[in-house]
Amino acid sequence: MVSAPECFDRVDVVVITALLEERQAMKACFGIPFESRIRSGIPYSFGSICRGDRSIRIAAVQPVEAGPIPAAVLATRAILDWRPAAIIMTGICAGVEGLTRQGDLVVASQVFDHMAGTYRNGRLIPFQQSVSQEQWLLQIINHLREDKSSLVNLWRSHPRPDGFTGNLDIHLGAMASGSFVVKDPRYIQSLLEKTSKLFALDMEAYGVACAAKMCSTAFANTHWLVVKGVVDFADANKNDDWHGYAGFTSAKFVHQLLDYALEREQAYQWILSRRLATRS
Repeated sequence: MVSAPECFDRVDVVVITALLEERQAMKACFGIPFESRIRSGIPYSFGSICRGDRSIRIAAVQPVEAGPIPAAVLATRAILDWRPAAIIMTGICAGVEGLTRQGDLVVASQVFDHMAGTYRNGRLIPFQQSVSQEQWLLQIINHLREDKSSLVNLWRSHPRPDGFTGNLDIHLGAMASGSFVVKDPRYIQSLLEKTSKLFALDMEAYGVACAAKMCSTAFANTHWLVVKGVVDFADANKNDDWHGYAGFTSAKFVHQLLDYALEREQAYQWILSRRLATRS
């Protein structure tokens, strides 16, 4: 690993993963060579997804500690260092039982911190201050969800622990984040009483989304995206059986999204315009 020279080009997309296994799954899924470099004391893995003479430059990074605050700080530093067009998080999450199945993907349409709120009469009442996704990006996500051939490739891209090869679901909805691991379905129920169609819980999504929102300006907007695979239902039955599949397929969905951007002239020209603008 060597330090990045001062003239090293800025990247187009930063990918954040919370766990080492998620980062390894992302690198394996993308199937491209990654080079390790250090910038501002932070180790990044750099690579490019190419199609013909087009390319999207990627920097992958992982916080040392779990939780929304380390994720937010690292995301902020990455945005300030590289000024990317987008910052994306892949990996695993807990799903809401009855709305999701193990192996499903959840794409966050909004994220909120379920630990911020008012504690009263033995219960935490969340403020539910949320960061919402932009409508144009949700439209692209919906388009990818309707691409049947791509979905077949997605679900079959990694062996499933249950042995089946049929399609699962991609949910577009709310995700809650907090700094502790939930192993009690009653807590999930308490959140469902105060929000509609909550699909998943994780520990970092809100921090990443907030960093993108707060570091963006009218002239340099960094978009955020969180895609995570369901591995359990936030109960006592947690295990690691679905970690490999969920980490890989969440990264595969992002890979398909980036491939889509390479294919579409307007999308790629937007990436080029951001790349040129950050050189000034």
